[in-house]
Amino acid sequence: MTAENATPSQSRSRLTFTARNIRFEGGEHRYWYNGDPAVSAYFNALSALFPAGETFFCDSVRALRHEAKDPKLQAEIKEFLAQEAIHSREHHLYNKRISGFGYPMEKLEQRSADMQKIGYMLPKKLQLGLTVALEHYTTIISDCLIGVRDHLRESVAPKDYEFWIWHSIEETEHKSVAFDLLKSTTSPLGFYLIRVFSLFATTLSFNAILMWHIWTLLKVDGLQWNPKMWGRVLRYQWVFPGAWRVCAPAWFAWLKPGFHPWDHDNRELVAVWKAEHGETDTTTAA
Repeated sequence: MTAENATPSQSRSRLTFTARNIRFEGGEHRYWYNGDPAVSAYFNALSALFPAGETFFCDSVRALRHEAKDPKLQAEIKEFLAQEAIHSREHHLYNKRISGFGYPMEKLEQRSADMQKIGYMLPKKLQLGLTVALEHYTTIISDCLIGVRDHLRESVAPKDYEFWIWHSIEETEHKSVAFDLLKSTTSPLGFYLIRVFSLFATTLSFNAILMWHIWTLLKVDGLQWNPKMWGRVLRYQWVFPGAWRVCAPAWFAWLKPGFHPWDHDNRELVAVWKAEHGETDTTTAA
């Protein structure tokens, strides 16, 4: 087959990647983020979302992976599933260590799983749509965290730094896999409508349960009504490093019909991390 007649790849990923079966020991201190109970609660609340969330991601991708005809996309789906399964495992273990300080992480994991049951009631393509939108959120948060990693390194123990940056790097690596799968199995109009619906649905649900988790964690320390604590949470989200502030233009960019996750090309962040960890950097053409 000539290059002119070759079928375009269903994958638009700009990276090749593989799962890293790494085990971590972060979460060994009560206020592990620079002694700050508020920001520590924010990260712990995120972690409580991940075991059920990552499992849902895997289930929704696995349910439709057979419809992808592109070997490149199929290979990326395989590594996506492996990465997300390891993320789920490591965050569950992290949560168990945090529980040692009296925080109800098991309760929060179950709350997250109960909320996720609503997603499982939807048609398979809508389930994948929710995954695509939630992956967009985690990608934005990850990009923001990697971008201020020097600040993170100064604020937390090395074990915690490696844990959160590793997760952020892998979210960046596979950020277009679920997106490309949904696009390859859906009509252009259907794809756009599912994306927009999923963005609005996840914006409400993700932020609602995240703040509920934070409130529950602060309650353990009697700080759930402390305005200074909530001020620190909001400052971390909106001022510095400001993942929610960074999220705003990316949120609106999602509404463009031709949007793709790799429109924001941050391969260099992954390359730097790989170089620090002795990995060979391999990228694909834009």
